[in-house]
Amino acid sequence: MNRIYWTVPEAVELLAEAYWVDLGGQGLNPDPIALEALDGHPEYLGQVWSAWEDELILAEWSEARRNQAHYWLDAVVIGGIAAPDHSSL
Repeated sequence: MNRIYWTVPEAVELLAEAYWVDLGGQGLNPDPIALEALDGHPEYLGQVWSAWEDELILAEWSEARRNQAHYWLDAVVIGGIAAPDHSSL
């Protein structure tokens, strides 16, 4: 199991940057190994999502946009980490 190296606010910043880049925004590409460290820690990841959602609400994101971000977290980050890449088979 990976050790958690980030506080919740640091992990929120990491996810926000990764999401921004995934949407086509300019910025640094977050290290996939850093994102992988969030996998396997469901309670911690729940705290990170809750804090990130609070920031999105304060930024006046609609519920639909927040749902898209949550889907991205589940499908791209968690699913992408958990699902092996079989494209080279």
